[in-house]
Amino acid sequence: MSTPYALQRLIEQLEAFNRIPQDVTIHLEQMQDWQRHLTQALQHQLIQNHSFAQQSKFAEQINTVNHSINDQIATWQSHCDALKPAQDLAHQFDDKIILLIFGKFNAGKSSLCNVIADSFRQIKQPVQYFYLDTGQIRTDDVPFKEGATETTARLQGVCLGNKLVLLDTPGLHSVTAENAELTQRFIESADGMLWLTSSSSPGQVKELDALAQELHRHKPLLPVITRSDYFEEDEVDGEICQVLCNKTTAQRALQAQDVGTRATEKLIDMGVSPTQLQVATSISAQMLKTTGFTAQALLESGFDDFFTALDHLIQPAVQYKQRKPAEMHLHALQEQIVLPLQTDIMSQLLRLQQHIQAQSETLPQQIEHLIQQSWRTIIPNLPAQLEQHAKTQNLNALCAELNTQVEHMVSTQIDLQLADYQLQPDPITSIQLAEYLHYDVIYAENDQDVISIGHDRLFTALSQHIETSLRQHANHLRLNCEKILTDLQLQTTALQHTISTCTEQLTQIATQMRLTDRSTSSRVC
Repeated sequence: MSTPYALQRLIEQLEAFNRIPQDVTIHLEQMQDWQRHLTQALQHQLIQNHSFAQQSKFAEQINTVNHSINDQIATWQSHCDALKPAQDLAHQFDDKIILLIFGKFNAGKSSLCNVIADSFRQIKQPVQYFYLDTGQIRTDDVPFKEGATETTARLQGVCLGNKLVLLDTPGLHSVTAENAELTQRFIESADGMLWLTSSSSPGQVKELDALAQELHRHKPLLPVITRSDYFEEDEVDGEICQVLCNKTTAQRALQAQDVGTRATEKLIDMGVSPTQLQVATSISAQMLKTTGFTAQALLESGFDDFFTALDHLIQPAVQYKQRKPAEMHLHALQEQIVLPLQTDIMSQLLRLQQHIQAQSETLPQQIEHLIQQSWRTIIPNLPAQLEQHAKTQNLNALCAELNTQVEHMVSTQIDLQLADYQLQPDPITSIQLAEYLHYDVIYAENDQDVISIGHDRLFTALSQHIETSLRQHANHLRLNCEKILTDLQLQTTALQHTISTCTEQLTQIATQMRLTDRSTSSRVC
């Protein structure tokens, strides 16, 4: 058969691709410096806890934050090491463009790969199937079992021509955890993606949630509407039978436009640039196989447009591939370092700040309760103490006794009302009476015999002194607690600032890397 123009154009585009990687050394060094700075900053800013009791909720939350930070830092290297299988796979296909085929179960992934392989064979292009076994690539001459991918734990692929590789993955909605894990393990190696969606219910954009990670990695995406055909009744040899037909060009265009519109809206909702989205295309693999691989069949089945769309996908895929070493390292930093910091550590810091706010709001009530409880314990006993010292009228001894009681009561109330804090009571202002204050002694007419000793004025004066002393001490406690809470707030804010700033810095590194890529990449033609 003569080579259809669109397919020929695609092959020429692929053959023109030379693996000339962009020099990403400076970006890799920036990322390494970024990680080193972040590690040092986080370790330096671990929250200090010298002011909260170990059994307090504050101490518990502080320990949680600090342990989480240390635990995450300890795993960062292992996360980078976990990329090795994907890096090895990418290296083995270093001179080829790798496209990942995505779609839910029965979306037609294996069928599409087989039809594309047959199209390449028709024009004498080499085709080599392979599968991954224990991290190794095993070649195979047998086409994919269509509809059977979910029954195996292996990820399979096909090399088309000299420069294109399609990876047919286990379904996005596979019920086996092994399939899902395998997909995620090798997904990093792809340079672009084909999202397959059936014509019977095209553009189920919720499926794109499963592609969120790859889309946020700035890989280009081509929506492909599969099974773009229908059955109609026809009479063959006098019998009515079902005949498979291509959908019309208008029907396909309408579906493609709808899928493109909804996919664009979904990407925007996901925070992904819609520029990564290619124009949707609509195909019927079954019709192409049924009618033969002629130019007319390629056109009517939608594959002529499909190969054109694939041609357009190659350029952004090439750009991604040329910066792939830096992209893969960037993905590890974003997904294994930044994301846990934002989701785990920032959430823990927010909860700690909420507790700080709650305690700040209840602190005045706690202080007032401390005063009232101390007052209610001391004052009822004051008349008896006054009576006890009436015979000697030793006011200094009485004041010393009251000072001791106030200190003891305040210390007791600190343990009850402010148990979360480690507070050392400040020295209580000593109760000292004015010289004119004394017991009121009433003598008999001979001025020698004591009829009674009154202490009403002393009671009033001492009550006022005790309240003043309690309030002064409580005010010192309040100021100390406020300072402790403020210091903790400052520490949490500093950690948040470090995480936010480092996140922005990594985003700037990524942006600069991709800008450099667009400015230095030449058009593959």
